Amino acid sequence: MSILKLPQYYLLLPRKIKKILLYRFLFATLLCSWLDYQMLTIFVSINLFEVRRPLVSLTEILRWTLFSVYSSVAMLLIRLSMMGFGLVLCHTHYVYPRCYGYNLLRLTYEFPKRFCLISSILSITIATSWLYASFVDLNNRNQLLGGSWYYLMTFGCFCGIAYYHKCHKICLRRFPLPIVHLDMKECLLQSWCHQLKSSAKTALVPTLLFALIYWPTMGFLETSELGGVSTGCFVIITQPQRLFQAWLLATLILAKLHIIRELYGLIMQRKLTMICDLRELHEHIDINLFNLIWERFQYFFYMMQMKPMPMDVQRYNLSLPIAMALDTTEIYGFQLLAARDFYAAMSGSLCNELFKKRFCQRNRHWAELRDVVLGMLDQFLTRIESCLEPTPRIKVCHLLKNKNPNEPRIRSLVKKTPAPRRLCVHSTWNGLWLRLAVAPQYYSFLYEADQLAKLNHELRCGEPLVWILQGLVSICVRFPNEDKFRYPPCDLERILVYLLRVEEKLIAAKEMQVRGKLCSSHDHLMMAINRCLYKMLFTFGPHLDCIFDDVNLRATFKRRMELIP
Repeated sequence: MSILKLPQYYLLLPRKIKKILLYRFLFATLLCSWLDYQMLTIFVSINLFEVRRPLVSLTEILRWTLFSVYSSVAMLLIRLSMMGFGLVLCHTHYVYPRCYGYNLLRLTYEFPKRFCLISSILSITIATSWLYASFVDLNNRNQLLGGSWYYLMTFGCFCGIAYYHKCHKICLRRFPLPIVHLDMKECLLQSWCHQLKSSAKTALVPTLLFALIYWPTMGFLETSELGGVSTGCFVIITQPQRLFQAWLLATLILAKLHIIRELYGLIMQRKLTMICDLRELHEHIDINLFNLIWERFQYFFYMMQMKPMPMDVQRYNLSLPIAMALDTTEIYGFQLLAARDFYAAMSGSLCNELFKKRFCQRNRHWAELRDVVLGMLDQFLTRIESCLEPTPRIKVCHLLKNKNPNEPRIRSLVKKTPAPRRLCVHSTWNGLWLRLAVAPQYYSFLYEADQLAKLNHELRCGEPLVWILQGLVSICVRFPNEDKFRYPPCDLERILVYLLRVEEKLIAAKEMQVRGKLCSSHDHLMMAINRCLYKMLFTFGPHLDCIFDDVNLRATFKRRMELIP
């Protein structure tokens, strides 16, 4: 039995998608290791470089950075911690959303992931602080109040906790979808510069506050007298290099943690290469990961030499068929990326590639894509209907019953006599409970049931349809301009009917909003459906009589056409 248990969503994926995700994760980890060496070089150079002895200083810096067994072992520990941090981030991104009826259930489910997250963050900060603090006292061996080693170690842990509290306090977030796919070199450079500047500004206040707390406290603990507090303040005033070292350590740690998250998000969310091909031809392809890495290394080597790769070098194709990439409901984050890239590709060259294929091939590719998308719509509609049926809509009379009646505007002439006060244990306890305003708030936060939790969960699970439907409609609206490509009229009819059904369910879901707040996925889906219906009706409006045999459907869509501006 293996010690490391792989998640279920990863085991259900096709082999090719598994290797793509694994290759991207290893590549992101390699970039993080390169980042760590850059951070170490910056810290060691600032602390060990001497202007009077530049060559000796450079030799010392290279020795401690690249050729030191101590540094290599510490960097290995940091690398393992970064890999654990990346695994938690990737698992949070790819795992399927869960439905939480109340917040206590969500906190209980997220506790193991949060524990792993803060453990990986603290392990990174502890190992980094341990390594960096080792270079502080090489030139200056001032051991007043314990020296700088314990100070930097403690402050590094404080920075890790502060980062977790700021970035992961409220909820565990997924990687954001890239707005545009920029060049990776530009993204890395921008991320490096931005995070280094922002971390340098952020680290100023914690450095000063921690120094004002740490050094007087250490002085008091060492002398057990109030005079030790003045000794700690004396250290702050007379040794500003310790403040600078702490500020530099905090800057590098905060920048490292932010850049690690951005690096994994950038690499794991890179654009997928999609092709118009049948999924059955790619389901059993198994790529050797070592050979893939070696092929990429050869490509990089020849690129640095500005030479073309030899023709005999084996090339590995990481492209995915459209249906295989979209039919990944078990891994939510990947399906979101595939849906977004599918919409972008169908608005560009991939749609042209589909139209250029032969008639039989086009029909097979179209049928496979259509079945996948309409199957997803069937599942989405079934789940939404199960959320809408058992929940009765609130009537107006029920809302009025709960309202407190307004007090009469005419003031009574008879003064009300207050009830006699009696000492009652129950009333006294209730009064104390009402004064403890925090406890009821926490209780309601943890145990208050969210009546729209299941509906919001299904809407969130259906968010990939925002991009998939628009990509499918982008193919459909190309039909009148392509003479060679012929759709069966029944396909257009089915797609239009599905769009109308989804819109009806979303409108019904909006009417349930009196029971709570709908998530943002509802607005995204509603906007996408409106766009799709507008494009379809604008393109096929004059041909509704040929598309629909049902008179009622024809009349329904004609009424919808009247709403188009």
